[in-house]
Amino acid sequence: MRYTQYKGVVEREYKKSLRKIMYELCVLEGLDSVNGALRLGVAKTIFEYWRHFYRYDDHQRLFDQKVQELDKMHFLYVNEEKKESLQQTLLHTGEADLSGFKEQVEKMTAYYRQVHTESNGLAVEASNLTLFEFVEELIQRYEKGELLEEITNKSSKRGS
Repeated sequence: MRYTQYKGVVEREYKKSLRKIMYELCVLEGLDSVNGALRLGVAKTIFEYWRHFYRYDDHQRLFDQKVQELDKMHFLYVNEEKKESLQQTLLHTGEADLSGFKEQVEKMTAYYRQVHTESNGLAVEASNLTLFEFVEELIQRYEKGELLEEITNKSSKRGS
């Protein structure tokens, strides 16, 4: 008999889908492959194949649980602060100075981060994120005086 034939026999006997049967045996009862195979009346390799196929092995379930936890954390990160900062009104709209520029760059960076995370980086717009992050970094370096220091160092090296 083939796996599908064994599957049909077991499903008819228990009057449930094989997924539900395997869930009860592996997760709820915690049977190992030998005892599970004996309970179902199939070979151990068939039981192991089904357990692996439905991801009810202990390591697989632990891995899937951790992936779900990471997805929840990712979802919280995406929805936590970024959308709120996008919804806030701009403070420096009629100005043409560095504070207004900085605020607008932060807004655009937040927007492109949101686009990037929601599309997993697949949206064409998401490619602008690196540009705006770079501009934010330049503004921070300017405010710390690092750009002026770099210009001074580079011009002194060129002049000599």
